[in-house]
Amino acid sequence: MELDGRLSRHFWLTQGMARSIGLDINGALRCGALKRDDYAQMVASCCDCDQSARCIGWMAKQGAGARSLPEFCPIKTVLEQIQL
Repeated sequence: MELDGRLSRHFWLTQGMARSIGLDINGALRCGALKRDDYAQMVASCCDCDQSARCIGWMAKQGAGARSLPEFCPIKTVLEQIQL
């Protein structure tokens, strides 16, 4: 059960970081700009990150309209590369 909760948390953190830079993950998946395997790897990378509290704080403060993601984010480069 703990694993399911952890995956769910990082799934939503990944979605939130994408939204903060105006990226629609679901849209990127539908149009082929993001492959499902790459998305799964992003969520896994987020799971491996120990900065969840910092991430949540950044998103709460930043909201939408960020030009870039924080340097501590392990999926920063991938998300910024697929920004539509």
